[in-house]
Amino acid sequence: MYNLYFGIDSKKNFSSLQSENQELSDRNSALSEENYILESDIQSRQNSDAHAEKFAREELNLIFEDEQYLSFKENNPDEPKK
Repeated sequence: MYNLYFGIDSKKNFSSLQSENQELSDRNSALSEENYILESDIQSRQNSDAHAEKFAREELNLIFEDEQYLSFKENNPDEPKK
């Protein structure tokens, strides 16, 4: 601690630490704001029936009883025909 205040290049080191502290503080603020946005998004999706249905259909391939599931194979134009 003594070297920080009274050692060689102490003012330079102190300024460097202050600058680094400010950068980290700014980054922390930005990440906190991003976290708040993501938490709000998660909560709105958890409370949304439409989102739950979309997730069930797209990710889990679930359907209602009166529906039929259709699956289409994508053709790759570079693949040779059999």
